[in-house]
Formats: sequence, C-alpha cells, structure tokens
Amino acid sequence: MNKIISADYERAVKYIDKTGSGVVYPLSIAEMVQSGDIFISKHSALFWHYSGFAFIYGDYNEHFLNSVYGMFLSDDCKIPRRFILFVTDEKVKEFLLTKDGFILEKRYFFEYHKNSFEKKSILPVGFKICEIDEDLLNRIKGNVNPLFSWNNSSEFLNYGKGYCIMEEENVVAWAFSAAISSDEIDIGIETRSEYRHMGLGAIVAEKMIQYILNQNKRPVWACNSINIPSQKLAEKLGFVKTSECFTIKRQH
Repeated sequence: MNKIISADYERAVKYIDKTGSGVVYPLSIAEMVQSGDIFISKHSALFWHYSGFAFIYGDYNEHFLNSVYGMFLSDDCKIPRRFILFVTDEKVKEFLLTKDGFILEKRYFFEYHKNSFEKKSILPVGFKICEIDEDLLNRIKGNVNPLFSWNNSSEFLNYGKGYCIMEEENVVAWAFSAAISSDEIDIGIETRSEYRHMGLGAIVAEKMIQYILNQNKRPVWACNSINIPSQKLAEKLGFVKTSECFTIKRQH
C-alpha cells in the first residue's frame, strides 16, 4: 500500500463507492477540495481525511487489512493525527476486532429529504447571525469547529462556508461545511453548552442548509449513534436517516 501524490488523486476516484456512507469525505480529498491522504494497493484504496475520518474501498484482502492495521491502528504506529476507520463490511470489522485495544462505535448518516428550504426558526432578541470570517473563525472554541475538518484557516475561507450566532461579541453557536464534494456538503455544528436548548443550533443549521441548496448540492448530516440531540435536530430540520456504519479507533 503506497501513498500517492496529489497529482494522481483524480485516478483514485474510481475506487470510491459513491453509494456508501460518508462518501463526501473521500470525495473531498480526491477532488482536492480538502486536505487528506490516499493510499493505493493493486485493487484497494484507503482515503484518510484531515479530520481523521478514514475509508477503505476496493477488492481488499487480508494483506491489505494488515497494512492498514500496521500503519494506522497498531500500538507501534506513529501517525500525526487521529485515525477513525469507517466500516460497513462485516469482514473488515471482524478482522480488526481480532486485534486488541480498539473502540467500536456506530455512526448514523442522514440526508435532507425536502425539495425546497423553508425557514422555521426565529432568532431570539439579543442575538445575531454572521458569516464566519477569519476573525470569527479564530474565536470559535469547541470540539466541532471548522479547523477540525480543514487544514488551516485559508483553506476553509477559500473553499468552505460557515455561519455563527453571536451574543454581543461572543460566538455561541456555529454551523459549517465539514466536508465538501461536487455533490454534497456535510454539516458540522456545535452550540456552547450554556446556550443549548434555545433553538440556536436549528437556526444556524437552517442557514447552512439554505446555502447548500443554493449551491445546488445536497446537505448531509452524520453523528455518533449515542448523540440523541444531534439525531433529533437532524430530523427536526428535515433530514432522514439513510444508513449507518461502525467506526473503529484505538483506545487511548
């Protein structure tokens, strides 16, 4: 399994199962919208997004899976960022679970099932919504923020999009393009804990949905299976769960 140079990314698109879960992430790498790495063997490929999300495709065998394990998941590996492998194939899950020290979780995927956008939420008095610029980007503090998915501020500001809700000078909620392909945009979203249950997440997410539809792309949403608030918000906004997969990462 060899890492290919960016000039060869276009030829790696053929490996991607475009009907699969989370396909916007490997496509964002292959289409050179976002940073990431691609590794190819004779009949298989691994796509590793800057966020840490990783996907394998093709006619992979045990040798390929051992290479993935040795390079990214073994105790001896020294990788520069996190590695979370999305798994839909039972044989991959079973192979990796024969190893020690893994966390197995489940992730749900949602698609927007409305033909047009209809704004429902009203911004409370004392709050305003702003497009994320460089100043606001650097002021967003949270677990899910644009720099979680984008290599640097310039990359996000040039190719991504996001909005935030402000109370005076404080950034209290935000939604942004976590991954972008030629067809889809995955929405990343977070609200500061002390501002939750006020409907702010729905408001800023609606702004992103409107933007995505205006780009003639499909909004997509994903979350951990135990993240019930995210699931409920997705459904409230008009998303429908369409698939799920397992994720595997090292236990630290």
